[in-house]
Amino acid sequence: MLLCKVNDFVETFEIKAHYTMKNTLRNTFLFMTLFFFVFSISGCYKKKDTIANVTVLNVNNEPMSNLEVRLFYGTNADSARIDKIATTGGGGTAIFNFNELYKSGQAGFAVLDIYVQGSLVGIIKIEEEMTSEETVVI
Repeated sequence: MLLCKVNDFVETFEIKAHYTMKNTLRNTFLFMTLFFFVFSISGCYKKKDTIANVTVLNVNNEPMSNLEVRLFYGTNADSARIDKIATTGGGGTAIFNFNELYKSGQAGFAVLDIYVQGSLVGIIKIEEEMTSEETVVI
């Protein structure tokens, strides 16, 4: 009789251990799946381009091509923090890419002077991860 009770106990213990082990493995698998899913989604953030387009028009509102456009920030040319130069295309637009200067999470970017052919003609506010546009008339 004692042997029978010991066998029943061992059998019950094995069933409970198997059930507990099965639940533990299942819960671990579910947790790890959820963990990898959450971190794979949050790691997919892709920084958007920070672009400035400056369109140069003449007094008749016609686009002017092959003009040198300079976006500049600093007290003088020797200590410029930002100094980019581009040439206007056929549509009168010069395109500037600031991806290498903008860091993700940065609040605000810059307000730059616009020079066309060496003359100050206006300013442009560059928004982070957006395309900023300004039209100047010379």
